[in-house]
Amino acid sequence: MSTNLFDIPLPETDWEKGDDAFPATEASLSGDRRTEARVCAVQVLFAARKMNEPVDEVAAEFLADVKARKADAALFAEIVAEAGEGAVRYRELIGAHMLDEWPLERLDPVLYALLWAACAELSVRPDLPVKVVVNEFLNIAKGFASKPAEVGFVHVVLDRVAGKIRGV
Repeated sequence: MSTNLFDIPLPETDWEKGDDAFPATEASLSGDRRTEARVCAVQVLFAARKMNEPVDEVAAEFLADVKARKADAALFAEIVAEAGEGAVRYRELIGAHMLDEWPLERLDPVLYALLWAACAELSVRPDLPVKVVVNEFLNIAKGFASKPAEVGFVHVVLDRVAGKIRGV
């Protein structure tokens, strides 16, 4: 016998007391500190752009989540600092390497934040191979993208910007 979803009781919540619909957990989403740092950076960049707030201010508010999720705090800090300092440069770079049929204005804000974070890491961490950074962000894109074609799109744009950033 199947259970109707609406018959399942919801936990008691008191929004005015500060209960959170998405409370921070002590576990990471991915199990990998570096991947977790990248996901946190994407979330910060998305929030900063959506709220029209400086990246460093949003990142400061996000530090408790970085710690709770056991993310690599140094990598997180490097990515968001570089992304914040180079916001205009990365917007121009991403815009210049978009597909003709997919202009920057059409780009999903989450995918934009992902590309922005990837550009920043490619710039600030020249010691990491391009393929590693691109692969990491493609795996993250799979979690955020609503269609497989969006992951392919991210791959094309990342390959293009990586070539410009790293000269490969």
